[in-house]
Amino acid sequence: MMSTLRRCLFLLGCVLAAACTTDAPYYQVAVTAPEAISLLPGESTPVEITLSRESNQTAGEIRLGLRNAPEGVTLSPDVVLPAGEATVTATPTLSVAPGTTAAGTQLTLLYAEDPGEEIATGARFYVVILPPPAAQPDFSITVEPRQVDLFPGQNTQVLITVTRAEGFTGPLTITLESPTRRIILDPVVFGPGESSRIVYPRTESGATRVPVPVTFVATSEDNRSATTGFTFNLTSR
Repeated sequence: MMSTLRRCLFLLGCVLAAACTTDAPYYQVAVTAPEAISLLPGESTPVEITLSRESNQTAGEIRLGLRNAPEGVTLSPDVVLPAGEATVTATPTLSVAPGTTAAGTQLTLLYAEDPGEEIATGARFYVVILPPPAAQPDFSITVEPRQVDLFPGQNTQVLITVTRAEGFTGPLTITLESPTRRIILDPVVFGPGESSRIVYPRTESGATRVPVPVTFVATSEDNRSATTGFTFNLTSR
């Protein structure tokens, strides 16, 4: 499930239909986009964004870009809704520079503006910068998908895959490291030679509704560990 945000701005008119007349000036701008995207440093991905409006006025060009992003996080090119048109859908590229010092959950703003009409609106947009995976010479861990969107109190499932090398066949214990106790995974033991399994993390209803980066850890009997990052996007939508 891809959670989305939709933000609307009502200007120069009435918010309530009952208070409006057909002659009243009316201008509404809406941004529809994913609520959160998770990337590693050095990665990029296309992001589908729809910019739309309803207006009974002269409609100028609206341009949407990314604001309040940390250094090294970019969205390019801008999304442009041409003058006079009602809607546009585009897929600009979200990128995280390899050398960025930013990490974890970053709250940014998708900012749309019609300068001619002095109209602007925005949508919250979370960029989650995960740590690079850490592998051992003889085993590593991956998780699919990298992000799940769910409501606090829901459970989910993810596929854990362990890649073994150099003849390693020993058992591995899979655990979850989280900054909150409201995201839980009971330890799972991969038996000798086992390479993949679906596991079932759960969340508690009191968890804060924000994207939460966590780490899945695979630990061998001699206490060596491999890790990979993951995002629980705890959403209200």
